[in-house]
Amino acid sequence: MPIQSVSATRFQCRELEMHWSACLGVLLVGFGCGSHTALPVAPAPSMPREIEFRCAPAAAELLPANEVPLDFDQGSLRLTGTLTLPRRPPNARVPAIVVVPGSGALSRDGVMTGQLGLGFGFELPVYQSLAVELGVRGYAVFRYDKRNCGTFNDCATNHYPMVPYALEAGFYATSEYLLDAAAAVSAVAAQSTIDPRRVFVVGHSQGASLVPALLRMRPEVPAGVMLAPPFHPLDVLMEQQSARLFWALSRAGRPDEAVRERTVLSSAARALRHVASGTHLGEPILGEPPGVWASWIELSRTAPSLARTLDRPLLVLGGAYDYNVEPAEIEAWRTLLRASPRPLHRVRLLPCVTHALNCILEPDPTQIEPKDIEHRVSPELVGEIVRFLARV
Repeated sequence: MPIQSVSATRFQCRELEMHWSACLGVLLVGFGCGSHTALPVAPAPSMPREIEFRCAPAAAELLPANEVPLDFDQGSLRLTGTLTLPRRPPNARVPAIVVVPGSGALSRDGVMTGQLGLGFGFELPVYQSLAVELGVRGYAVFRYDKRNCGTFNDCATNHYPMVPYALEAGFYATSEYLLDAAAAVSAVAAQSTIDPRRVFVVGHSQGASLVPALLRMRPEVPAGVMLAPPFHPLDVLMEQQSARLFWALSRAGRPDEAVRERTVLSSAARALRHVASGTHLGEPILGEPPGVWASWIELSRTAPSLARTLDRPLLVLGGAYDYNVEPAEIEAWRTLLRASPRPLHRVRLLPCVTHALNCILEPDPTQIEPKDIEHRVSPELVGEIVRFLARV
């Protein structure tokens, strides 16, 4: 029987930051024994960090990774999504992650072409990429089309209805997005391939702001992950984005556009303050009904206080290259959660990560070339998620 060392395949328990028994579970799939089981040559009560494994025939072939459609109901709406399953033994139940999408009309793939003030020059399917990377690490991942994404706006090929403008404030309120995410958790937990005790939520941007409320609503969810979560109220965030966009466009040699875009966002921020105070006259703000913004404002106000009093751990991840949610927002989360009674919260600011969760390798934003922009979500970000959930 062939013998390989962990170091030969660059899998080390130290790098995975897991207890050795959990590390073995990862190595069974990633070690290189193919359809065999990796067995330690000399097991001991406390395994060394680098250990040798012997490949022995497995009782059954591992099932290949695959994707299956999964629809679920929330109120009168049937939402549709995709469950990505990892390579696994037959009849195994695997841990799962439900992706809670960010703002705007987003399909289950979460396609983004850049971030505020910085285009990538290509389409990045953020949530699909996240599902693939987490699947390699043994997690099932469910992602779904948002209720505001359908054939009516060329966003997806589902059968979601077009909603009249007069009804948008209710149909697209953040409270509905919260109920959608909660229903998605139930749908995933009910699958025979999923371990219902290990269903986690990973929210991105606006979806990250929903995570604390979602954990309050679903006490069986053991932990949550917040990717690029805003901390301050929405009007403050929009003022930050106005200043950042002005800086980015000015640095790019587009001063007229910089002034124009700053004016638009600053005006929107003022309008949001009127919505918050109840004095807005009712005109749309950036094309959206005031009622939609009002529900989002309420979410931005309550998310930090909900997070601080949670009885389950949170992972907060942000990027230093994120122009939509500045690093200062992530530091504000760090300050808040440091004072939390929960010792297992973790906050990290990743150096090259953008709002689209990929990495830009060139540290000088004025010198970015196409080769510097990665076409997948950051491996460091994925590693942070996996290590965090392994400890829960």
